[in-house]
Amino acid sequence: MRCRELHGLLVGAALLGGCPTDDPDPPDDRDPFALVEQDAWVRVTDPGEDAFADQRPADAVCDDAGYYFDPLAQTLEIKTEICDYPTLGQPSLAALAPGDVVTVFAFHDFLTAEEPAQGYLGMAIDGQIEWQHTVPIPSDFGSIEGQFTIDRALPAGTPVQFHVHNHGPNTWELIAVLVTPAP
Repeated sequence: MRCRELHGLLVGAALLGGCPTDDPDPPDDRDPFALVEQDAWVRVTDPGEDAFADQRPADAVCDDAGYYFDPLAQTLEIKTEICDYPTLGQPSLAALAPGDVVTVFAFHDFLTAEEPAQGYLGMAIDGQIEWQHTVPIPSDFGSIEGQFTIDRALPAGTPVQFHVHNHGPNTWELIAVLVTPAP
């Protein structure tokens, strides 16, 4: 199976949550919803507003061509060969309550670097880093599913930031950020 075919299956599974049935359950108050819009990410350039600024080396480079919304896959794609330490942000689409569970779905192609290293992904809400994940480099392509639980009430419009960094010409994709409401 090719990488793009696998990616399509992962996107479908993440967004649909499984296979359709002949007798679907009616929606309820605990159905997951999107926290952000995949096509609304903008780069955070002010270090005072970047929750991940302390991780950025002085020689980091980021051309805006290194990240973009892929309309076919409906993902945020980041190419670290062009933009190696991006933090991207946007306001949340909905209010969050204590106990809500946020799930981050991401994907990476084959990861390479001149020397062994680590890839890093992180998610911050309201300036606080809520989730971090590392991947050894080199690595085969793979999917990432991470979760964290909200511990405070946050209104709609709260800043959400997604950050990636690594050394090497690699591709990362943010598939979705979904919220499952607290019981």
